[in-house]
Amino acid sequence: MPLIALEHARVHYAAESGQVRKAVDGVSLNVYPGEWISIVGANGSGKSTLAAVLIGFTQLSGGTRQAAPGLAVRGVLQQPDAQVLGDTIEEEFHFSLSPFVDSVEEQLRRREDALHMVGLQFSPDTVISRLSGGQKQLLNIAVALASKPDVLVLDEPTAMLDPGARERIESIVVSVVRQGTAVVWITHHLEEATLSNRIMAMDQGQCVYDGVPSSFFYGSTVETPPAIVAEERTPCERLRLDPPFTVKTALLLKQQGFLDQTATPLRPEQLVKEAAR
Repeated sequence: MPLIALEHARVHYAAESGQVRKAVDGVSLNVYPGEWISIVGANGSGKSTLAAVLIGFTQLSGGTRQAAPGLAVRGVLQQPDAQVLGDTIEEEFHFSLSPFVDSVEEQLRRREDALHMVGLQFSPDTVISRLSGGQKQLLNIAVALASKPDVLVLDEPTAMLDPGARERIESIVVSVVRQGTAVVWITHHLEEATLSNRIMAMDQGQCVYDGVPSSFFYGSTVETPPAIVAEERTPCERLRLDPPFTVKTALLLKQQGFLDQTATPLRPEQLVKEAAR
């Protein structure tokens, strides 16, 4: 059974022009335990609105959202200041964990573990307003992880992070997914989407692709003859999104005959392995 099920979900707004803005328009989506879904698309495609629907922040104009009984959903939004409740790190964890954890000792243990996990080394009485934007985002991620949610929705979680912190968060997500947490990752950095096991692409409020990353970036290279593949555009190309460097390099090597036409490397280490064959 899915943890969250959206059926023909719609979120429509009245625009100043008097017309209706269809932020989410008829999207159906099932989120299952232990899967990592990357939601991609151009700016204004409906990614963040869909994230808010999954978290439960935004009401639907139509369609349905069903959640498993007792489901714990936590989200991390693009703007870190928008979800800070406490003045200090200690208060932030206390406000977040109190509804779920009665024991003060357990709250303390979860706080220390989560801060260590994301690489933040601050005392509990540190004032949050003095942190940088990236540090606030790491704190929000730590607070979300400390609650041990069934579903973790991350909206551009690495936008303010340096490369080292970005890799740390990616590793954390790999770990929690293995433990059974479902992760919905909204991103415009398609390199991050190659880590997921499912990509959902949005365009003008609608889902235009829902499947494995390899088919999103390469098309149906396994089932389709190379001559036909060369004439077709991939879902990524149809959306005019910039594919990851690894994918672009692999496509170039295929054109020059240095890489098998059925190869679909997504990560640098996979490309090296394919090129060495």
